[in-house]
Amino acid sequence: MLHSPLLKAVPEKHDVFAWFRARYGRPTPAQKAAWPIIRERRSVLIASPTGTGKTFAAFMGVLDHLEHLHRHGQLLETIYCIYVSPLRALAYDLEKNLAEPLREIFGGKPPIRVGLRSGDTTSSERVKQFNRPPHILLTTPESLCLLLSQKRWLPHLENVRWVIVDEIHAMAENKRGAHLSLSLGRLERLRPEDPVNRRPIQRIGLSATVAPLDEVGKFLTGTNGECALVDVSTGKKIELKVHTPLRKRPYPEAGYTGQRLIRELAETVRRHRTTLVFTNTRSGAEATTFWLREVAPDLADAIECHHASLERDVRQEVEDRLKRGELRAVICSTSLELGIDIGSVDVVVMLSTPKGVSRALQRAGRSGHNIHSVSRGILMATNVNDLVEACATVLLGRRHELDPVRLPTAPLDVLAQHIVSMGCAGTWRRDEALALVRSAYPFAQLTRKDFDDVLDYLAGGGQALRTAYTEVFGKIELNDETFRTRPGRVQQDFLQNVGVIPSVGVVRVRMRHKHLGSVEESFINRLKPGDVFIMGGRACRLERVSNMEAIVLPANGELPTGPRWNANKMPLSTNLAEEIVRFRGEVRAWIEAGHPAEETWVTETAKRVATRLDCGVANARIVLEMFLGQARVSEIPRGGELLIEQFDDAGDFIVPKTPGGRQRHYFFHSVIGRSANEALARVVTLRLSRLRGGNAVATTNDYGFVLTVAPHQHIGAEDLAPLLSPDSFIADFHASLVNSEMLKHHFRNAAQIGLMVYRNYFGKQKPTRKLQWSAEVIYNVLREHEPDHVLLREARRDCLQVFLDAEKALHFLNTGLHQPKKIRPVDRVPPLSFALYATKIKEALLVEDPAETMERLFNQWWNEIDSGTRAA
Repeated sequence: MLHSPLLKAVPEKHDVFAWFRARYGRPTPAQKAAWPIIRERRSVLIASPTGTGKTFAAFMGVLDHLEHLHRHGQLLETIYCIYVSPLRALAYDLEKNLAEPLREIFGGKPPIRVGLRSGDTTSSERVKQFNRPPHILLTTPESLCLLLSQKRWLPHLENVRWVIVDEIHAMAENKRGAHLSLSLGRLERLRPEDPVNRRPIQRIGLSATVAPLDEVGKFLTGTNGECALVDVSTGKKIELKVHTPLRKRPYPEAGYTGQRLIRELAETVRRHRTTLVFTNTRSGAEATTFWLREVAPDLADAIECHHASLERDVRQEVEDRLKRGELRAVICSTSLELGIDIGSVDVVVMLSTPKGVSRALQRAGRSGHNIHSVSRGILMATNVNDLVEACATVLLGRRHELDPVRLPTAPLDVLAQHIVSMGCAGTWRRDEALALVRSAYPFAQLTRKDFDDVLDYLAGGGQALRTAYTEVFGKIELNDETFRTRPGRVQQDFLQNVGVIPSVGVVRVRMRHKHLGSVEESFINRLKPGDVFIMGGRACRLERVSNMEAIVLPANGELPTGPRWNANKMPLSTNLAEEIVRFRGEVRAWIEAGHPAEETWVTETAKRVATRLDCGVANARIVLEMFLGQARVSEIPRGGELLIEQFDDAGDFIVPKTPGGRQRHYFFHSVIGRSANEALARVVTLRLSRLRGGNAVATTNDYGFVLTVAPHQHIGAEDLAPLLSPDSFIADFHASLVNSEMLKHHFRNAAQIGLMVYRNYFGKQKPTRKLQWSAEVIYNVLREHEPDHVLLREARRDCLQVFLDAEKALHFLNTGLHQPKKIRPVDRVPPLSFALYATKIKEALLVEDPAETMERLFNQWWNEIDSGTRAA
């Protein structure tokens, strides 16, 4: 127990709740429901929309208790509450937002101190925090682990009574969440052994939209913990609508919508005081900002870009200007990257769909940022598939059918990092450590073998490396009963490499004396001096690159290229996929039962589609025309069967000129999301290679995949059963990864997280090329001599469950085991396959502008489809 001096007792009472009533009046539903639970010292998960008072729902009980201790002279110089957020920006904002009420409650210099600890905290500030710790510590998962790894900090953490985890949905489904869950278990273990008065740390989770609540509650409180659930996520009105510029005719697929879409966006911005625009990628945010300024030059100074690769001070300036009402539009890539308090936003626009209902509601909740305002979100569809998907998102959003969070299952690289962290603070018994690890919910089912294998790896690198390289790779001193981390250099190196975000190699971009942000090294390497690219939504000309820094100058009036960041594309959620399949089946039934050649039937059915999708008759007619074209050229895929279209391509991209053309394409209509389709396509490609020889090429999206094969790789109806069998699917999936760049990539990540390869060494970040080289050398050794090494196992797990979704693909095959499967030859690319085909041929479009080329080919193709449909 820490015996710190008590702060002087004061006679006057500073009533925290009286201040709240005077300032805000009545509590919000989230606050009214949560406060009694928090007063009873029970852990709780609060699900409530943005702007409904979650921060005070969590903190009022904490502030009230600390004020009580202060009033009675019992407030120690120690940390009572830890607030954990996934981003430094959230903790930074909260520090400001707590300071004001504390000043208003106590006046002058408040006795309750709030401190921020992150990677940006200076060494002098860290010393101050240690000598006089804040009562409320705002931090990140990585910084919390760092504190737990240092013996001298442990007494300051013994008295922690509350842990508040903000934006819990953003961490629960990834390795940062698994990392945090182990830290929370370790924090719990520091509590004094007092069988009478000891109570578990009260854990409070906050999220705007998250499901399933009971599963996320278990993640919050641990394997054996109990969690109350407060769900007022429907307590604030969120209005979702669909807007699309399709109108008279559809746009081409694969995102090529041209400046027409930007002009539509500009009109939306003009109609509102403040607009927040979400794209799904950072590169999309950059390009949208640039083109929006081009088409609305009178608003250019009031339009800004915001994403995590921009410098913190650049982002902070954008957030401050937004809060002051100086901006008309901010274009960003994710909701999390914005701070907590961004001021008033009239409307949120989502360019292309966010691929999930929960994400759409989270983003829309950024507008109308208070309990009494309506949050308004517009999904701006970019093509026909996008329109149907956007409408499905709105329908499910109104029914509040959220996408379930997928928790990671015992990531072994994260476990390895925490074992080293635990060993820095003292000697552990194996059984004691295993019990603690299993108390973290993501590790509840960890096997003894996996645990012992991780210990064995940390003791000397694993079986293949132990004999010659124990001193190089050994991190812990291990015997039959106990382990501890080797002192000296190992512990110092560990403290520089905490965290689960692998290094990808970034180059900072500097314009004159100001850093704008960072881009990936691989992108900069493709540029030469004089090339123009976008940064912060503005055109920059590259002057030179020196010491991982790109020096740029303004390039106003020039046409730039967009930067690329190697981020995973978000896959379509299961709920949305199922809704789209239902809609397709309904339209097919209407067409089969009706008279599509009659204009009256088309008009009435378009109204029916408009009602079903709530999208307006003009857009509904476009959707219907696309489905009529699909029905004529092929058929509309529906649930309960798998449609595979066979198309022989003579090389003109649109209509074959000769029978048995140079390439054959098989379009598989499996609406299960991009990551599951990628896993399925890998296995089918492998099996086809075994069956026919040669190598097929697969291209995937959320709605299916296309196999491009040589003529001798013909697939017949009799081949579908072995190609699509669920038997040995996982084994074949792993076989498809052998020698793949994907497996090497995930091994590099696991090697960094698992401390086999250090990102930082002697206080400096290693160059990306050196990191990759080191990881590849080790990968080749382990693949040959120890293929079951824990980090190789973890790399395979990442491929199986994180980057791809082999389990969903296997479920799809099991569900459809006895359902019909058919191969249907087609004489042209059908409408529902064009997006896959467009993605397939984009790489060949090098002689002219890809957007213009795609639109020209799309128009040629659509005229063929449209004329054929009308003729029928």
